[in-house]
Amino acid sequence: MDSGDEQVTRRVLDRFERLVNDDLDRLEDSLSALRFEAGLEVFPLSEAMLERSVGLTIEKLDLKPFDSSILAAVLVRSEELRESGNSDLAFCELDWDLRPWDKNRRSKPTLKRLYDSAHVWVYGDFTLTTPEPPANW
Repeated sequence: MDSGDEQVTRRVLDRFERLVNDDLDRLEDSLSALRFEAGLEVFPLSEAMLERSVGLTIEKLDLKPFDSSILAAVLVRSEELRESGNSDLAFCELDWDLRPWDKNRRSKPTLKRLYDSAHVWVYGDFTLTTPEPPANW
C-alpha cells in the first residue's frame, strides 16, 4: 500500500471510529429514554430468568449466552404476565437465532415448543403482522 492509500484508509478509519464513539456516548441516554416509551416495559433480569437461562442449556438450542438470557426473560416474563391476567402476548424478533423458524420458514421444534408453552406468539418484525397467528391462537 502506498502512502496515499494509507492516508485515505486512516482518514476513513478515523471517521468510522469517531462515529462509533459518538454512538457509544449516546447509548446510555438512548437506553434511558426507552424507559419512558409508551407501551414498553424495561425490566432487569430476575433470579428466575437467570435460572431459566441456565436451564435452557439442556434444550441444546445452540444459542449464545446473551440470546439464551433474552429467551429466558421472554419466557419467564410471559408466565408472570399470564398469571396476572394478560393473555395476548407477543414477542417481536428480528434475530434469526430466537425465531421459532429458520430462514427457509422451517419450524425449529424446540423453540416453537418453548414459545407455545409460554403462550407467546413470535412475530418476525415490529409491525405485529408476520407471521399471522392462527385463528385459534
